Amino acid sequence: MMPQLTDNIFDELHEFIKGDVYTDKLRRYMHSTDGSIYRVEPSCVVYPKDEEDVVTVINFAQKYGLTIHPRGAGSGLCGSAIGKGIVIDFMKYMNRLLELNLEEGYFVCEPGFRFGELEAILKDKGYFFPPDPSSGEYASFGGMFGTNASGAHSVKYGNVSDYVLDADIILSSGEKITFSDINSKSFDELDDKFKKLYSLYGKYHSEIESAYPKVKCNVTGYNLRELVKDDKLVLNKLFCGAEGTLGIATKLKFKILPKPTYDSLIVAYFDDIIFSAKAVQMILPMGPSGIEIMDKSLLKLAKENDEKLRDKIPEGIDNVLLIEFDSYNKEEAVENAQKAKDLIDREGLTNSAFLAVDQEEKDKFWAIRKAAVPILYKLKGDKKILALIEDAAVPTDNLVEYFNGLYDILGRHKIDFVIYGHIAKGLLHTRPLLNLKDPHDIDYLKILADEVFELVHSLGGAISGEHGDGRIRSYYISKQYPKIYPLFKAVKSILDENNILNPEIITHSDPYQMKKFLRFGKDYRSKDLTEKLLVWDEGFIPEVEKCHGCSKCTTVTTATRMCPIYKFTRDEAAAPKAKANILRALISGVIDDKALYDKAFQFVIDHCVNCGSCERECPSNVNIPKLALEARSQYVKKYGTDITKKLLVSVELAAKYTRKVSPLIAKVMKPNLSRKLNELFTGLAQEREFVAFKTHSLFEEVNREVGEGEKSVLYFSGCYAGYIETNIGKSTVKVLENLGYKVIIPEQHCCGLPMLSKGMVDKARKSVEKNLNKWGNLAKDVDYIVVSCSSCGLSLMKEWSYLLNNEEIEMVKDKVIHISKLINDNFDKVEIEKDGRNFAYHMPCHLKVQKYANSSIELLQKNMRLGVKNLNSHCCGIAGSWGMSADNYDLSMDIGRDLAQKIVESGCDVVLTDCPTCRMQIEHISEKKVLHPVEVVAQCLKN
Repeated sequence: MMPQLTDNIFDELHEFIKGDVYTDKLRRYMHSTDGSIYRVEPSCVVYPKDEEDVVTVINFAQKYGLTIHPRGAGSGLCGSAIGKGIVIDFMKYMNRLLELNLEEGYFVCEPGFRFGELEAILKDKGYFFPPDPSSGEYASFGGMFGTNASGAHSVKYGNVSDYVLDADIILSSGEKITFSDINSKSFDELDDKFKKLYSLYGKYHSEIESAYPKVKCNVTGYNLRELVKDDKLVLNKLFCGAEGTLGIATKLKFKILPKPTYDSLIVAYFDDIIFSAKAVQMILPMGPSGIEIMDKSLLKLAKENDEKLRDKIPEGIDNVLLIEFDSYNKEEAVENAQKAKDLIDREGLTNSAFLAVDQEEKDKFWAIRKAAVPILYKLKGDKKILALIEDAAVPTDNLVEYFNGLYDILGRHKIDFVIYGHIAKGLLHTRPLLNLKDPHDIDYLKILADEVFELVHSLGGAISGEHGDGRIRSYYISKQYPKIYPLFKAVKSILDENNILNPEIITHSDPYQMKKFLRFGKDYRSKDLTEKLLVWDEGFIPEVEKCHGCSKCTTVTTATRMCPIYKFTRDEAAAPKAKANILRALISGVIDDKALYDKAFQFVIDHCVNCGSCERECPSNVNIPKLALEARSQYVKKYGTDITKKLLVSVELAAKYTRKVSPLIAKVMKPNLSRKLNELFTGLAQEREFVAFKTHSLFEEVNREVGEGEKSVLYFSGCYAGYIETNIGKSTVKVLENLGYKVIIPEQHCCGLPMLSKGMVDKARKSVEKNLNKWGNLAKDVDYIVVSCSSCGLSLMKEWSYLLNNEEIEMVKDKVIHISKLINDNFDKVEIEKDGRNFAYHMPCHLKVQKYANSSIELLQKNMRLGVKNLNSHCCGIAGSWGMSADNYDLSMDIGRDLAQKIVESGCDVVLTDCPTCRMQIEHISEKKVLHPVEVVAQCLKN
């Protein structure tokens, strides 16, 4: 039972914690979910800054009878990181790599340090951390330790527990222990609780060692095997996989290995799942580093829902195996793969197997595996793929029986499903499609879980192979280990006497727990916004509910752009999923309708800068930026907006009326005092250079119609090329004319994106309407609408449809093309002279999320053959006009630091980018000249 909590009970915690303590409804709701199907709202959320903070929280919880739930990235599938007490989130502050020792092969980190960060650091150093879960890029080592994670290569390299060298753990008593310290003591030197553990193992040694199923991967329950070794207590494998129920890790030490230099891949298609199972059994003795399977149900859904995969996946196949061998010797890697291919060919198991040796081939085949599974998250309709029976593992000798059993169970209940996973270790990720708003489907949670457990148990398998037990499978632990389950409860009692650490996990056996605290559930109801301000063709509510909480949007490396604000604050409120979470709270009635207008609500919404990266890279393609725009617009409609934002969206107006005197204003604004006063009155950062307009606009410098080509284009310059850096516009017109196009530059207005991003929907819509009215039939008559600004391009291609829903908008969307793409398509029509300068290229966020994101880098590297280094950096940090504000300046510079460093390291003479505000930021953070790619093309044209 949770104690009765008064409003001020947590004031005491606030007083003594160096980190952050939150008790507000929104913050608690944001931490009420993880990657699972569950939602449990905590009473408090703490971001500890150090070990002392963790001890303080534990002592506070003991004092008031509260439970504690340690949390990593929140990517777990079993509901292990949520609970009713205090959630301790390690991701914001305790996320450092403390030591890396390549000579001795280890690293030390805090629990919030991420696997993806380690990979980035170890790149080109010749070492790796072998356990590689699919969520690895964003998974934390604390979470991986808590669940004893593994991955595709664990058949050869094992689980996380095989790499734990040491750890600092805080017990529920507040006592700190270190594994190596305990391991160094004799029995007599141990304190009472550890003597009890030692004695318990000694007394039940035989039962313990014989109780666990003989499978490669098993994280079901506590691992009591080899708890005592060489007369010493060894806690590494007991705590690794305990899901935070025995103690909380604050520092972890792991082993790393020299990385195999070479690998080879076999792609084998099979007509029958039995043949693939037999192939796996035959190949395993050869020591593959991994074997992945995708069954017919997954391949069928992937082909139906993604045109790109239709030609890549052959017709009429039942399943495909990806078989990988790695080695420090190239010939050995290829030879092993060839032998395996010859073996399955010789046995007649498949007549369609391919050996991929070079990286391009391997990437092509792995792309199918990587693309197929995310497709499942995009399936439309009420039924979603569920992590329910996805983690069982059986001995590989029993794979045939396991496949047959799974197909029988799911077929008998007429439930659609997919199967994929790590078949080399007998672990199949079986995902049924169920609607958890439907009571009928909710009942199937237990029906399917019961039947699959009986199947797995009968085949000598483990119900949890690598994801953990959590709320979804803890009930089955006592059934899997009837003889030693009482020992699990004894261990829990010894180390967590008052049962405050994740008490509903592992030793809590409730047969209906998997059906409780569902994120949706039979009582879930949703209520739409009274008046939506944006166009929602497929509905506002479905978009909110698409987020399944996987946490990919919290990636902090350059592996994805994702959210630049989260990457550099690591605050849950900045995560894209936080927006979906609080909006779900709003539509489901968990918070009042008026909460939309609260500052706390808008604080979360304002952490979205509309870069669009999260939508592009989200497995479910949740349009978080659009959701944030709707919420922000609702607020602005009621309360208006401040002067800073009004100024930032008024570039066109200011240019029209002040450009003639802009040079004079620039001189006045040059002194620091002037900029300081400007910040006080306008909110614009004094550190930013004053943006001056050209005295003559592009529309005054070029004719409204240029060229006599048969094909015509409408050039939409945008405000920057129109009024600030007109050379971009003139270069675009020059290149278009050389390509043989008739170029028409009609009267035009701002694309509306600046207003829309600030929630000023009416102004944005009027701007769009003014453009369409000025263009008349011109947009219909031209062959293309050309943009040189990546943000204008995104606006016309996508965001205009947020404001208006008509045929004109669709026509514009279909005709918009970025200038670099058009040049690429017609490159044979121009003659280019070589440019000997060294260039570096920064891709803007708003170009990266478009269909032809690589058009500029392909133009520069492939067609023009220039010396161009692709910087592959984060967001530049300015995020449109967001970074112009004094409130955001410091964070903007933090985000831009990575880009600044890469520019220096590139040794370039000139930086290229397609975005006006990226250009401003690069000029601000570096001393390099910055150009648009089209300016370089124009300079290189032969006369």
